[in-house]
Amino acid sequence: MSRLIISLDFELHWGVFDHVALDEAGRNYFLRTRELVHTLLDRFQQKDIHATWATVGLLFARTKADILATLPDELPAYRNQALNPYALLDDIGRDEDEDPYHYAASLIERILATPGQALGSHTYSHYYCLEPGQDGTAFAADLAAAQRIAERMFGTRLTSLVYPRNQYVPAYAAALTDNRFRSYRTNPNVWFWQAESAESTGLLQKAARLADHYVSLDQQSSFSAPQVLAQQPVDIPASRFLRPYLPKIDGFGGQSLKIRRICHELTAAARSGRDYHLWWHPHNMATDPHKNFAALDHILDHFAAVRQQYGMQSVSMEELASTNAPH
Repeated sequence: MSRLIISLDFELHWGVFDHVALDEAGRNYFLRTRELVHTLLDRFQQKDIHATWATVGLLFARTKADILATLPDELPAYRNQALNPYALLDDIGRDEDEDPYHYAASLIERILATPGQALGSHTYSHYYCLEPGQDGTAFAADLAAAQRIAERMFGTRLTSLVYPRNQYVPAYAAALTDNRFRSYRTNPNVWFWQAESAESTGLLQKAARLADHYVSLDQQSSFSAPQVLAQQPVDIPASRFLRPYLPKIDGFGGQSLKIRRICHELTAAARSGRDYHLWWHPHNMATDPHKNFAALDHILDHFAAVRQQYGMQSVSMEELASTNAPH
């Protein structure tokens, strides 16, 4: 049996504050993102798609007081202080009505109310595991804070984790177990997708990552569920990032290549009984909603065809990991 796993990195401004300003354009971008979260949820429900929404813990807060009451016991000491989210706390608003860029409780409620959708963690603070200055103790404290705010605000425990900017560190595995996470997402196992800090990612690696969305540089995009389920927590590797529309490339045939590549990979996974993991950020859809949703609809319609032909299932990270959950 093959499965399509979808995970979304839900972060609003917390995930990109170091390079997206909250000027008029930035505010409109995130307001549009919020609207498109509802569009995505409607689309998933219509097409019977299950997904994991890996959500930054700070978005769970209903008020600024909730944030201050759930802060980690130890904060990361990034060498590059431009990455420090806690520097924003003096300037954010009091609640979601006043500041829809840093709070999202109403959207989280909608996620929880939509069939097939699961709430995961994108750490409490959009924590960067590979940036100089942080350490394993601060990371563990961050995960504990993510569980704390999820429990206090929504009475829920998070069981899946997506590392911000995919900065996976094997040495931090104990922090996941200690904080009751059952699964996590990693990058594809190929050299140009290996996790690096921002300052360590070279131009060749960036170029290869971009090219891999259009032409086959990585020969194996799917994975074998029995193999990954043999470990705890479960490493659910990414297969493909659904890259948003890039006019300079996609406007000249790149969009068709990108969509065809994903559909071909889905079919190959379904035929071979392997699993395929697609991911993106909700805010990616806001760059060009019409073209980005057209691409997503094409992919989901193709999935519906392989589901009918080969029996491929749609599952969340939580559902995949629970097939091997200890009793």
